Amino acid sequence: MIMNIAFPLCAVMLTIVFLYKLRYLRSRWSSARVWALSATVFCFAVTMWSAFPASVRVINRVTGVPNVAELVAAVGLAALGGLFLVLALLWRYSMEEAWPRIRWVLPAYSLVIAGMVVLFALSDVPEERPVDFTFYYAAQPTVAAMYTIYYTATVVGSTILTRWCFTWARLPDYADLPYLRRGLRLYAGASLVLVVYALLRLLTMAANWLGSRALDPMGNLVPVLAALAGCFLLTAALVVPVWGPRWGAARRSLGLWSAFRTLRPLHRDLRDVNPRAVFVAPGRRLDVQHRVRRTLIELSDWRLTLTPLFDPAVGEAAARLGERQGLTGERLGALVEAAQIKAALCAWRDGVRATGPDDPDPLDDGRDGADLDDELRWWRRVAHAYTRSAAVKAAVAGSPHTPDGAAGIPR
Repeated sequence: MIMNIAFPLCAVMLTIVFLYKLRYLRSRWSSARVWALSATVFCFAVTMWSAFPASVRVINRVTGVPNVAELVAAVGLAALGGLFLVLALLWRYSMEEAWPRIRWVLPAYSLVIAGMVVLFALSDVPEERPVDFTFYYAAQPTVAAMYTIYYTATVVGSTILTRWCFTWARLPDYADLPYLRRGLRLYAGASLVLVVYALLRLLTMAANWLGSRALDPMGNLVPVLAALAGCFLLTAALVVPVWGPRWGAARRSLGLWSAFRTLRPLHRDLRDVNPRAVFVAPGRRLDVQHRVRRTLIELSDWRLTLTPLFDPAVGEAAARLGERQGLTGERLGALVEAAQIKAALCAWRDGVRATGPDDPDPLDDGRDGADLDDELRWWRRVAHAYTRSAAVKAAVAGSPHTPDGAAGIPR
């Protein structure tokens, strides 16, 4: 049952990665590395699709060959072992340097696959065994030889690859490429999973040769664990070097969207001052950098318009209440600013406007607007106090333009 869940899950994940990479194969700029990478993911996906019991029965029924799905899965994993080595060589060396080594890898693994196919064809395996084929027929010489060749080639090739990747990850020429180093270590982890998988399956098969089936439960569980671990590590190894350097930008974008949501209630209220000032450039509605910058510009403009309506009594009341809450510095200033803006907005909605040159000068909060992050941090604090602070509500309650204005300013 667990195989019918774990293997399709891995197969779907690998298929998505393969389809994502497939578009690069259609480009005339595609390289041997891209082809090797796509082939590696494809073979892993084929292995997963053909290895779980429900799929095994379908493949056997469609082809009319008993247990042929086992051969498909084994060939897929054998090819995967060879492609792991090819891809690693192409990552490390140029095509000219890698090719002499690849010329040894491809024939060796081709012989392994050809030998497996011939030995399977010579085997007598009439009874369908979707879960324990390897161990059920382990006593048959041709099946035993087939899997011995396959597992031995996997152990040798994957051990070499593991050593290569861990060694390369320590080389000084990767010192400035930390995400590539991590990708190499993850790739080494994926190949190490294959080593452990093959060794444990060989051990279980050897126990069957000796007439003991005590290790069969472990041998049948190993493919599930190896599939999950290998799929995760391989996907991470392919993704981390590409997307790792972009993580900083992605994290900043997420932070900006969070800030944008914080500013929205304040922005929505203040647009009553001048709705025509709201502007989003065509095609940039989802550009968070543009949206936040425009929001800050509009908030600053509306604040400047409301500044002549700021009530000193409201500011003093907000300051007293903030100090009682233990606020100091910029946090206290943001609380006072939020209270002043809220009271001034109430006055604006009542039709109050600046009346002449004797209106107070705009308040100087010490910020020159040159630093977007500094400006954003300030407005986030103001917006948070504007929407959530009980002190702001209490201070504004004494304004003559609020419903509770008759209550007087808190003392």
